[in-house]
Amino acid sequence: MKRILALLLALVMIGSLVACGAKNDDKKGDTNATSSPEKNEYTISDNVDKATIIDGVMTDISSADEILKHENADWMDTCVLYEVNIRQFTEEGTFKAFEGHLDRLKDMGVNTLWLMPIHPISETERKGTLGSYYAVSDYTAVNPEFGTIEDFRHLVSTAHEKGFKIMLDWVANHTGWDCAWVKEHDDWYEHDNSGKIKSPFDWTDTAELNYNNYEMRAEMIKCMQYWVEEEGVDGFRCDHTQGVPIPFWNAAVYKLRSINKNIMMLAEDSANPNLTKYAFDLCYNDTFYSQSVMLKGGIGAESLRECVKIGSNYSENSYPMNYVDNHDKNSYEGSVIFRYGSGYPTMLAAEFIAPGIPLIYTSDEEGYDHEIEFFEKDAVKWDDTPKYAAMIQTLAKMKTDHKALRTFNTASDLIDTDSKDMLAFKRTAGDDTVIYIGNTRYEDVKNVTAKLGADKATCVMHYDGTTISTDETEMTAKDFEKKDYKAYEFYILTVKG
Repeated sequence: MKRILALLLALVMIGSLVACGAKNDDKKGDTNATSSPEKNEYTISDNVDKATIIDGVMTDISSADEILKHENADWMDTCVLYEVNIRQFTEEGTFKAFEGHLDRLKDMGVNTLWLMPIHPISETERKGTLGSYYAVSDYTAVNPEFGTIEDFRHLVSTAHEKGFKIMLDWVANHTGWDCAWVKEHDDWYEHDNSGKIKSPFDWTDTAELNYNNYEMRAEMIKCMQYWVEEEGVDGFRCDHTQGVPIPFWNAAVYKLRSINKNIMMLAEDSANPNLTKYAFDLCYNDTFYSQSVMLKGGIGAESLRECVKIGSNYSENSYPMNYVDNHDKNSYEGSVIFRYGSGYPTMLAAEFIAPGIPLIYTSDEEGYDHEIEFFEKDAVKWDDTPKYAAMIQTLAKMKTDHKALRTFNTASDLIDTDSKDMLAFKRTAGDDTVIYIGNTRYEDVKNVTAKLGADKATCVMHYDGTTISTDETEMTAKDFEKKDYKAYEFYILTVKG
């Protein structure tokens, strides 16, 4: 059986190499382009169950193969994730210009950078002046508007030296219309009833890939391998994950972990056991976002309370990515200030204290009250001291210093209150406890009792609806009996022993 599999694998790889070779021939003389790697060809492990893997598909992940064990990289335990919009981060919109912000982000406590797609953008059917980052024309090159491959390598090297991890945004469901695959491999794409390559949804600047074609799957994985093996990236945020078959993701991650076991994989999708069993370490905490964004309209906190606990859709060694903002929400639903108002700090703090990994999007530390353009140049106007940078710095330090807030600690217990508008929960690991108590209402709530479960605690952050304080203050359980809270007021408390 394995000989048959090996033969099938060889045939697929030959087709893939032919495609890759044709692609590289087109790039001769292009100093901004890179070639797909030729080394470390993929082989089927002897420990993988029979008939489970052909290049580009994996259906059975129950084998004892060491690579198939879903183990998290150690650095995930204290991960603070930041989504970087290179185009809009600076006036220059380049890798070099962004590099100048690394020290500021490090001081703020960020340690992992998710770069929105860095690849060349197709011109055919382009939307707006600059087009969508997600209309990729070449998976193994960089957008010349951002700089050269050498500039990207310098950014990665410098970021690594400063202690950052680098994740790339990967678009596997579709390509832009200028991708060489469109002309060279018509069968790698989905077609409409008239026989023409079609776009997914209303994304008319893109062409939808055909995942029934295993030659295409193999080439897609080779392109992902390139960035891990040759350029040293530390993982991927995978766009529109549900638009690609899960067996493909399993096979891709198997290969990537064969190169670097310590990568991190984030799915742009709500968690489900099939996604999180093997391929993905993180999924979007969409329920946290959808419930929190409704608070401005006066919805109570009852549903939000369930979102600060890890549900059954997360398999072992998988976790939520908590967010109040990202590029989609910002560009299409409004700024964080528009969506949350004075409750922005309240939910920003909650996402750090809840189980999982917190996300900050470009300009969130600024509290930027502006929808950042998606298809046009619209550089962030940075203040010398971003308004929420100190708050994020404190929260990020807590994520690192407190065992209770580590990613791999999934414990979260609700705290009883007598108000439907209060969000109150605690995280505990050993003798370390962190408590969050917040009024999620846009108006004051009165006479609320919260049962801390401790006689005394240290307040490390307090927001009164207007001002954020990080001065440490000793408080007792009685301070939280029959207490009045201003609109969006919250406390973060620590308890030892």
